[in-house]
Amino acid sequence: MNLKGFFEKICVMSILGLIAVVFLGEIIQAELLTIVKAILLILLLGSGIILARGIPFYFSLAALIIGHILFFIYKMDQAIWLEGISKNLPLGILLVTVPLLSIPLRQGGYLETINYYVFRYLDRTRSLFGVLSGFIFIFSSITNLGGIRVTKDLLEEAQFPPRFLAKVFTTGFGACVTWSPYYGSVNLVLYYTGVSFGSYFVYGLIMGLLFLGLGNLLFYKDLECQQEVRLSGQNVNIKAEDNGKIKELAIALVGLLSLVIVGEKLLDLSNMMLLVSLIALFYAAIWSLLINRFKGFLLELKEYHKVILQFKNEVIFFLSVGFFGIVMAKTPLQYLLQNILGSVSNLSTFFLVEFIIIITVLLSSIGFHQVITITTLAFTINPALIGLSDLTFSLTLMAAWTVCIIMSPFVPYNILLGGLIKENSFTVGLKWNRTFGLLGIVLSGAYIVLINSL
Repeated sequence: MNLKGFFEKICVMSILGLIAVVFLGEIIQAELLTIVKAILLILLLGSGIILARGIPFYFSLAALIIGHILFFIYKMDQAIWLEGISKNLPLGILLVTVPLLSIPLRQGGYLETINYYVFRYLDRTRSLFGVLSGFIFIFSSITNLGGIRVTKDLLEEAQFPPRFLAKVFTTGFGACVTWSPYYGSVNLVLYYTGVSFGSYFVYGLIMGLLFLGLGNLLFYKDLECQQEVRLSGQNVNIKAEDNGKIKELAIALVGLLSLVIVGEKLLDLSNMMLLVSLIALFYAAIWSLLINRFKGFLLELKEYHKVILQFKNEVIFFLSVGFFGIVMAKTPLQYLLQNILGSVSNLSTFFLVEFIIIITVLLSSIGFHQVITITTLAFTINPALIGLSDLTFSLTLMAAWTVCIIMSPFVPYNILLGGLIKENSFTVGLKWNRTFGLLGIVLSGAYIVLINSL
């Protein structure tokens, strides 16, 4: 085994060990578990930093170094170190367990049916945009970024123009980010703000539908792009057929969402990310069993370490940022931010919401990942002191996250999509989706202020 393989093995074993320790800790409280968790976290961070490359490496390393410098300067207790380094551990567990749901999705024959419905609308461009963005809105809610790659493969034969793909993918994916319990953003924000998913879900879904509607409206007005789509689809033959799988898929998706809402009330877990991770694990197995693909499910589990390694950068990044955020919240910066936002809130609630969203987007657009800004705000700001409820503060942070995904050239989504459609992420975010993002800032701000006034 080479050195890279050795560190990859440590990384995977550390993650699997942490999953076991965290869920065991939900049942029993023991000091030994805390010690084991600390050791595994150190092994994970050490191996992960060695394996990390590119932007996640630099951000993770910077967050850890600055966080530790502040930790020692302000002579913080070791309990704060453990709290910080493990704060985002549930999110890391979520990232590596949710992809299990893609196994029955691939093996169940659902994608061929989706292909059929997409190609039925090739000559009706406005309806096609609505069908595609709606599909991505639902499909990506459980497959995250993986859904973008799968959907792009489904559409390969149509040879759609890159501008159309950039708009339709961003409309559907950006809108699903605001409400899906299977996407890390919602879980992270609710985890930080202490808002339950049950009380947030309807408001988050409505905000997602507003973004979805806005994206469709903008395409409705884009006659040039519509003409490009019509020309690209002239020579496509529909090979798939309706085999009834679409209803089966709809039932499965409704079941997934219902389990989160019901499970939050019935299971006494420390946070919702662990609940969603648990549901993903068991639901994927039961779903595979019901469609007679359980043997295939087990075979893919044997190779699942490869999936875990695909998310190692994100896991290390979120652990590092969580530590940085906790430490920052223990410094005088907390009062400085509180005073700045308090001054802004004196002008108007709408201006305050817009200020938070715009600052987050601007920082993200120059390479400062939105999770750093959002984590710092969530840990250091008391919403009541700036005139927002916990719910509307959560919606504000989620709106900021969504617009970052729409516009920022540095977010993983735009980098991935740019690679798939062979365009750079600056063109995708700041050129083709700039209007969508700017109007989204205003629309979401107005919606949040309305909810805050109720």
